Amino acid sequence: MESGKKTLRIVLSVVLVAATLVCGVYVYHYESKKPDEARIESAKKDKEEEKKSNETTEEEETKDVNTYDTENEETNVTPDPSEPPAPSQSSENEAQPETPSADADAAASQAVLPELDFNEGTLLNLPVSGKILIPYNMDKTVYFSTLDSYRCNPAVMIEAAVDTPVAVVANSQVVSITEDAVTGTTVTMDMGNGYQAVYGQLKDVNVEQGQTVASGTVIANINTPTKYFTKEGSNLYFALQKDGSPLDPSLYLPPETE
Repeated sequence: MESGKKTLRIVLSVVLVAATLVCGVYVYHYESKKPDEARIESAKKDKEEEKKSNETTEEEETKDVNTYDTENEETNVTPDPSEPPAPSQSSENEAQPETPSADADAAASQAVLPELDFNEGTLLNLPVSGKILIPYNMDKTVYFSTLDSYRCNPAVMIEAAVDTPVAVVANSQVVSITEDAVTGTTVTMDMGNGYQAVYGQLKDVNVEQGQTVASGTVIANINTPTKYFTKEGSNLYFALQKDGSPLDPSLYLPPETE
């Protein structure tokens, strides 16, 4: 009995010692392995950081290279040989002549335009040379052959052959160019100070509305008469007005037309 107990104690002691040894070996092996794992993990981290650093450096270098290339492309643009070289600003300034101002042009235009200053003492030039077929009369009636009637007449009808040039009687500006059933193509002109001259039975008018011409300038030719003057024959319808009221042209025309 005592021998069996002793044997059991020995066995237990051996087992305890063996277990202690096994635990010690395991602990030693585990503790000795931890530095290796730490070193491996640290090495991995260092390698990843180095990889990231290299990628960042490569991106920056690529960006710098692209920026440098772009700047060089903008700076070193090769001109197209098919396009003419652009003139320099100084060349453009030298090539362009100085243009006068609008005020200078207006002043120059005014300098050459005839003055419109007709008055009671002005003697008119002849618009055409010929006798008066129908005289002016606003106080009494005068006879119109074609119409076979007596009427007041605010103008004079001066005999003139077809195609005879018609000249303005004084410095004038064209007020209007109209078509009238009685007087045909008719030009009204302003002579200044409220005076106007009216020329009718015209063709080939060579002036425009607003144009200013000097005394004696040919503005048209005599046309065939309208149906209201067929018996009288071709003529110039010529009227004078002051502020819209008719005047007797024969008082201002030279005596040759009478």
